[in-house]
Amino acid sequence: MNPSKFFIYCRKSTESEDRQILSLDAQLSELNAIARKNGISIVGTFTESKSAKEPGREIFNAMLRRIEKGEANGILTWKLDRLARNFDDGGKVIGLLQRGIIQEIRTFEKSYLPSDNVLLIAVELGMANQYVRDLSVNIRRGIREKVRRGIYCWYAPTGYLNDPKLRTIEPDPESFYKLKSLFEKFATGRYTLAAIQRESFAMGLIGKYGKKPLRINSITHLFRNPFYYGVFLCKGEMHQGIHVPMISKQTFDDIQKALILVGKPRKDKRDKGFRFLRFATCGSCGHCITAERHIKPSGRCFHYYRCTHKNKKQHCEGRSYIREERFAVEVKRNAELITIPDIWKKRFLARIATWETEASEGSKKQINSIKKDLVIINSRIDRINDAFTDGTIEIAEYKELKNPLIAKKVDFEQQIRGFEARRGDGTKLEPEKQLKTWIFEANRILKWVKNDDFFALKRLLNGVGSNRLLRAQTLTVSFKKPWNYLAKTNVAVLGTEPVSAKCSMWWTHTEIHRTV
Repeated sequence: MNPSKFFIYCRKSTESEDRQILSLDAQLSELNAIARKNGISIVGTFTESKSAKEPGREIFNAMLRRIEKGEANGILTWKLDRLARNFDDGGKVIGLLQRGIIQEIRTFEKSYLPSDNVLLIAVELGMANQYVRDLSVNIRRGIREKVRRGIYCWYAPTGYLNDPKLRTIEPDPESFYKLKSLFEKFATGRYTLAAIQRESFAMGLIGKYGKKPLRINSITHLFRNPFYYGVFLCKGEMHQGIHVPMISKQTFDDIQKALILVGKPRKDKRDKGFRFLRFATCGSCGHCITAERHIKPSGRCFHYYRCTHKNKKQHCEGRSYIREERFAVEVKRNAELITIPDIWKKRFLARIATWETEASEGSKKQINSIKKDLVIINSRIDRINDAFTDGTIEIAEYKELKNPLIAKKVDFEQQIRGFEARRGDGTKLEPEKQLKTWIFEANRILKWVKNDDFFALKRLLNGVGSNRLLRAQTLTVSFKKPWNYLAKTNVAVLGTEPVSAKCSMWWTHTEIHRTV
């Protein structure tokens, strides 16, 4: 019996409105034309924008339930793979067709009946399933290859645009230079995140939804995105991109430091207004230092710090209190031990510049020497290729002669790239660059000491020092390498009067350079 009632089912593979936008309309138009031409009665139309790779399509399942209720006994669809690309849904369709609940599945090219060989239908559905599996593998392989070439395959971040024709990421002419100026301003360390938020709103950089300023956490996310200096992350691995960088790596590093130093710190509610709570331990028993607030009859408030005396295994001999003002002096005194004055900052940077020049000249000589060897290798490979082409040597001898030369060629090319990378300002930090960064950090501590920035000083001593012990109103810190060598140098210099002797002490402490 020929089916008298058909459902039309149309599906496109993506839920995005801007992709396959004509797919559903084109299917409906063609299928309605087939229905009119063949006198097919259509009792319902189902359209769905969802992949059939996995089971669970709501509209498809609703159509099958209505067919089981007897509302229709035929399906009109463009191709069989529109119904299913997985074996779960395919099995349902085949089962309904074999039991006669579905009396016909008609496509633009053929019809499927209960009497047909089910093996052929299963093969077609299996081919559809394998196609989508292969497509997924091919897409992932294509993405991996693009990533290896430095192509960013996702939506462009703020300041950039996706070029649909070239499939590249290009600078947004409206926001690229505006955002670039914000990056450079924040890198100076003189702007807070709130100030950057106001600047961005004044420039017209607003959020995606509504004409509101960018949120602080959105700005922070932009500042931490390495894409802006020319690289990007894919599954945790860093890749060099071919897109136009907005800022330099040095500017990006300065921004990361500014996020720590300039970013507004959250006040710990447990501090209760005490500046140095949970910062040091007792030098006698090793227990925590706590704080007390004393209010005089005059109304003046004073903060004192002392040992908690809660170590029951060891008697504490530290019974004295230390005022917060005295504690602050001790913190600044320890921080000053790991500072480099301005004059020695300039001299160290000048010495580093000399080292960099010498290293650059040495790298040039090594690169030129390797390039000469590479020319010889290429010449020998060309001669072997010519000999094989002329028939002078057999393929076995050809491989035996050529393979070792190819290995040497690759080795030489990698050596050249390595030397050039160390000469440039790529992601690898040379010892001189690490030392330069360390010198700037040591010099910046003087600013914190001068400005009484105790939040920064506490974080510094927590990071570069351990065993912050308070004994007899004196704070001692055990500094880590290379800061311990700098502290010893400063202590020795402070006790030296002649300028020549001071200079000698600064230059002779080469352990700092070796450990940075």
